[in-house]
Amino acid sequence: MKKTISILLFLLVSVLQLHAQRARFELSFTPALEGEAKVYVQPRVDGEAKSTALRLKDGLYVGNIPFSGTGFYDIVLVNNNTQLMTTVYASDAKSVECGVEVKDRALFVSDTPDNRALSAFNATVAANARMLWTKPGMGSDEMKVLIASYGNVADSLISAEKVSDPASGFIKVWAYTAAYDAYASIPRAQNIDASEVGFGLDALLQQDYKALDNDYAPLFYSAYRIIAEGMPADVENLIDKLEILHNRYRNEAVRKMAMSKFISSFLSRHDYSADYEGGLSILEKVTEIYGLSDEYINEYMKRKATIVGSPFPSGVVLEDADGNFVEFSSFKGKYVYVDLWASWCGPCCKEVPHLQALEKELQNSDVVFLSISTDIDKDAWKNKMSHLNMHGNQLRDRDNSLCNALNVKGIPFFLIYDKEGRLHTYKAMRPSSGDVLKAFLEALE
Repeated sequence: MKKTISILLFLLVSVLQLHAQRARFELSFTPALEGEAKVYVQPRVDGEAKSTALRLKDGLYVGNIPFSGTGFYDIVLVNNNTQLMTTVYASDAKSVECGVEVKDRALFVSDTPDNRALSAFNATVAANARMLWTKPGMGSDEMKVLIASYGNVADSLISAEKVSDPASGFIKVWAYTAAYDAYASIPRAQNIDASEVGFGLDALLQQDYKALDNDYAPLFYSAYRIIAEGMPADVENLIDKLEILHNRYRNEAVRKMAMSKFISSFLSRHDYSADYEGGLSILEKVTEIYGLSDEYINEYMKRKATIVGSPFPSGVVLEDADGNFVEFSSFKGKYVYVDLWASWCGPCCKEVPHLQALEKELQNSDVVFLSISTDIDKDAWKNKMSHLNMHGNQLRDRDNSLCNALNVKGIPFFLIYDKEGRLHTYKAMRPSSGDVLKAFLEALE
């Protein structure tokens, strides 16, 4: 038993040490940056990662960056309303000291063969994007050459620079996803209908489960989109999708990334009111087949609050402008029309005057109105309430737990709870619905 505890403690300490590791970046720019230039570095990881602003010290931009674990970092320059970026490979280095050349609307790092190749490929991606968006009337043949150029340039750079295996794998995935992104953007970039493109992507790219079956695919946002779109059109069941995923891909990082997103999509799109038990059964089966933790089942069960008749979600902490906690149960005995909004949401703010008018005109004393903000920034919430002259019941869901429990993916969003605090109407009408909503609320008893 003591031995088991010691092993667990060792693993925990190792994980914490990995997360605590930081790489020190010292970057010099040629030519020297002028004006209010800002330089950021962001570790390239699977999922969200915060960028760190470097500070200018003795002509160098310096800062300590969270260890990426992959060895790849994005350098971003923001200057004169222009953003430029490139990717560098630093393996497990604790210190990264390199020069960054700014030329031809791109960033170049040439301290190693890997970084020379990465910078050159980045410049290709940027140049191709500019051509696609600024050269109208490109013909199908010209666009085909452009799409095919990603793979050709990648292969050429990998060969010429004799890059390392990690950089080679990264660039190959980059080339594949960049070609996909460019093809997907053609209708908008060229201002044409998709039917006018004149060729399909299959003619230029190999099957995605050959190109993306490696450790670096999860580092690219488009990789999951490609994997998801590559699923057979007649396959909609989550169990079938995950089976195909595991048959096509052998890389565990890719499987984990795609499986997580497939399940998250299922959680977001499932109609809980129509088939709660059926959806739960699917997740339980998936959890058993692939040895997953219960986190997805727990997330699913939280969304039971979207079913009509369910009580207001437990564990949600609401506070007023003074920081006092308010229990939803304090509204028991009244129908509660709930407005989920935020200070930064334009459509939400446009509904406020309609909501105020409705609250003033409604003759049903059994109905109360409750606005719940999803703002993280409390001051922004309070300032917007003052600006819009918002009154009455104004509360804040400070950690967004209510939206998660109610499976709300966009605001404004409206609900009605009955006198017992149970969900009466999910996706209620907006205040701007006018007399239709007013009549509906007047009829509640």
